[in-house]
Amino acid sequence: MKKLIISIFFVFTSGLFAQSDLTVKDENYKFEITFPSGWKNSRTEETDKKDVINYSFQRKDNKIAVSIIAFKIEKPKSIDDIIYTLEKDFSLSIPEKTGGYTDISGDKYTGKYAEYKDNDNNEQIYYLTTTVDSGGLYYSYMVRFICDAKQNFSDLKSEINKIYTTFKINI
Repeated sequence: MKKLIISIFFVFTSGLFAQSDLTVKDENYKFEITFPSGWKNSRTEETDKKDVINYSFQRKDNKIAVSIIAFKIEKPKSIDDIIYTLEKDFSLSIPEKTGGYTDISGDKYTGKYAEYKDNDNNEQIYYLTTTVDSGGLYYSYMVRFICDAKQNFSDLKSEINKIYTTFKINI
């Protein structure tokens, strides 16, 4: 009987300690993304003009960080212009690209991604921009996965790709 009571206790209390996924749905910047359990939103900052927002997320063991920068723009821009502007922004400290870009596209957006590396970090960065307007605005995004160079980047890529596939543009 004692074992039965203990078993029932664990069944009912295990759900209390289970962590759930972290989903961010930003209606204002027209995107959503889901992180598996074990992630936290460490910072969110928006400009005074309400035209750029920056989200920062970290896996609780600090092996991967994610930065999402979303922009509202009045006129469509080419993905190459978006990439050029972001890669040259010194405040972002983007490392050297290790290869070429890979094209990505959807019904309402176009984009590219690439890998970057320096002595401190390995990164995979996705750049996206909408090709149709939503209420007179277009949206551009940088989804940046940052991994400590001491970690095995190949081992972390499956989680990076799993998270990236949850990124949706909602226009």
